[in-house]
Formats: sequence, C-alpha cells, structure tokens
Amino acid sequence: MYQVKTSYGKTLEVLESTPTRKEPQCPFRLLKILFSDRFAEGFSQLGNLASHAKLDTGKATNNQLFWEGVQEAFHSADPAFDNLHVDDDEVQLDLHYIDFTKIVPHDWKKLRSIWKQVNSHYKESLSHLTTSGMHSSNFFDFCEGCLETYYLR
Repeated sequence: MYQVKTSYGKTLEVLESTPTRKEPQCPFRLLKILFSDRFAEGFSQLGNLASHAKLDTGKATNNQLFWEGVQEAFHSADPAFDNLHVDDDEVQLDLHYIDFTKIVPHDWKKLRSIWKQVNSHYKESLSHLTTSGMHSSNFFDFCEGCLETYYLR
C-alpha cells in the first residue's frame, strides 16, 4: 500500500474506498430494499423524465439521488432487510447457507450495477420461459440456477 501511495500519489482515503465485492446476500438485500414500501414508488418511476429540482441538484444522471437513498438503506442495520420469507418455496430453502445479516458497504454505483445484472438475467430468463414451444411452466428451469433471479420472479 505504501508503494502504491508513493508511486501514484494516492491518498489513504482513495485506497480505502476501493470497490467492494458482491457477496451472495447482496442481491437479495437489494431486492428487498427496492421493493419495500419506502422505495417501491420511486423505483417504479426510474425511467421517467427528471424534474427541474432534480436536475438542479446535479444528481439526475443515472438516478443518483434515488440510488444514494438505496445505498443509505442498504448500509443501515434495519432488521426488515435482514431476512427472507421463503418457507413456502422448496427451491429457495437452499439459501440456508447465506448470512443475510452481513452488510457489505457498496456504493450507489455498485448497487445500481447489481440491480442491472439481476434485471438483465431476469428478462433473459422470462424471454426463454415465454418462448413458443417450451414445455415447462416452472420459471426456475429457465433461470439457470440463479436464485436471485428466481427470487425476483
């Protein structure tokens, strides 16, 4: 770290703010936050045009203001986001190995990236499910074992 700091003139704050790695519980926690009562309405309006007030803040690009709120909730120790209710689904009972209480401090850009990955895979899986000639109505057969995509469904 000292060599990097001296070679590139990086400060300790920059070195410590390196991106965090996504862990198994992160997409599930993010989905619980995005579809919670607090964020659902704002989440549903992400594609809409930004108001003048949002444009004036300079955070209208990539819906930064919304995602910063999600980041704040993601970092909070709110017990509402620390568990999943999957008792009625046999597929998701395999999630017993994941510690949902562990919070990884992602920034808003990383959280947005996680959402885009899960949503992209969901759209792809849904496309395969609804393709003519498929003889299965079980969504899990098309999501390639990706449990966060299945949970989104």
